[in-house]
Amino acid sequence: MSYEVDVKLEQQASKSKFLRMSLLFSSLLTIVIVSDVLMITLTKENYLPFLIISIVISVLFAWFAIFFFTLIYSEINAKYRYFKGYDSGIKPTDEVIFLRKNDEICLTNGLYVYPLHVKYVSTLKEETKTIYTFAENLNFENGDKLTIETYQRILIKAEKHS
Repeated sequence: MSYEVDVKLEQQASKSKFLRMSLLFSSLLTIVIVSDVLMITLTKENYLPFLIISIVISVLFAWFAIFFFTLIYSEINAKYRYFKGYDSGIKPTDEVIFLRKNDEICLTNGLYVYPLHVKYVSTLKEETKTIYTFAENLNFENGDKLTIETYQRILIKAEKHS
C-alpha cells in the first residue's frame, strides 16, 4: 500500500490557477480604471453624478480586492510557491511508525492540510512529530511502519512495509 502526490500534475495545476487568477484580477483592475477615467473625462457638463458613480465603483472594487487577496489569492499563491520550489528543495526520506491522523483541516504556511502524527525511528532516539498531508483519506492503520518522503513537512510519498 502506498501514497504519492503527483507533483508534476499539481505543479501545472497550481501554476495555471495562479496565472488565471492574476490575469483575472489585472483585467478587472484595468476595466475599473479605464471606466473611471472615461466616465470623468467624457462628461462635458454636470459631471457630479458620474464622479459619484466612479467613486462608488472604485470603493466596491477596493473591497473586492481586499476579499480577493486575503481569501482566494493567498491560498493559490501559497500552493504555487510550494510546488515551484519543490524541484530544488530538500526532500528527506525517513522511516516512521504511523500513529494517527486528525480529520481537522489546518492552515500551515498558507496551505490547507491535514495533520499526521508519526513516530520517527532512528538509530539515536525515537521522537513523535507532526507532519502534514494534502489527502483527506489515507489507508494507513495505527502502528503501520512506513517509509516516507516529505517536503517542508508535507507528505509527498509513503510506502507501507509488510
